[in-house]
Amino acid sequence: MSERTVPTSSDCCPNDCGALRHGDTVRDSFESIYTHWHPQVLRWARRRCVDPQEAEDVAQQVFADVWRYSGRYCSRRGEIGPWIYGITVHKAADASAAVARRYGGLRRLIRSPVAANPDVGAGAVERVHMASSLSELPDRKREVLFLAYYLDLTQPEVARLLDLPLGTVKSHTRRGLRALAHLLDAHA
Repeated sequence: MSERTVPTSSDCCPNDCGALRHGDTVRDSFESIYTHWHPQVLRWARRRCVDPQEAEDVAQQVFADVWRYSGRYCSRRGEIGPWIYGITVHKAADASAAVARRYGGLRRLIRSPVAANPDVGAGAVERVHMASSLSELPDRKREVLFLAYYLDLTQPEVARLLDLPLGTVKSHTRRGLRALAHLLDAHA
């Protein structure tokens, strides 16, 4: 009877014995791995992501990591599927957390006392006009202005919430306000 040994990380990728590293095997067969696993990774990501576009982004990130970290895969530890599944789970969790951070401010607005008791009559026409003009702004500028002026967040808070540099938030705010002023003038 032979004694069973547990492979170590040095056993999996023996650089010293002249054998081909498993990571190189992954890169050498990347095209077939991508072709075979992409539909499954996309299904896994769609189950975990709210937005279908987000799921496609996650799938691309997964295969970028498969390529980038191919040296971490060891066939002696198991098939490549569970390794790819693990990467997918982590990328989808990161994407879901980013969406939650991005829209956490919106949830606060919905629960705020101002939202619970709006003055329906006063300024309704102005609010509709403003909302119409805001909808014409690019997504990022509209999001920055919404967080700053509707949720009353400071620019550092907006930067943290959107995971943007503070200077970028300031630029989006300034340019967004300028664009909004031009749109309001055009509609007036």
